Amino acid sequence: MTIPEFVQPAPRSELKWALVDLDGTLAEPTWSPDNPTSQIGAPILKNVDKALRLHFQGMKLVIHTARPWSDYEAIEAWCWNYAIPVKAIICGKLLGAFYIDDRNVDIRCSDWSDPNSERDE
Repeated sequence: MTIPEFVQPAPRSELKWALVDLDGTLAEPTWSPDNPTSQIGAPILKNVDKALRLHFQGMKLVIHTARPWSDYEAIEAWCWNYAIPVKAIICGKLLGAFYIDDRNVDIRCSDWSDPNSERDE
């Protein structure tokens, strides 16, 4: 049996991964310094819908949260329960007052694939 040589594909012209925060973006926030709970809030339906639209446009959804890795299974079960097709969950992002990023999309945009779309009320 001969193994064919690996031919690396050319890089994509655009990224296909959409990193989406959990608390305050897809789920109602429940955590606070006074209530450091691992309970995940109810879905924010208008934002879940936006994430699903990204998925149906061919994007791969990744939950990127500041929650600890011990919450991984709860996040995974929450996504399954609400039929959110995530490709990966990444816990433990750096915690800051805010992020400055050239790829930022305001969660209030009506269409997350278009950062210049009108804002939700």
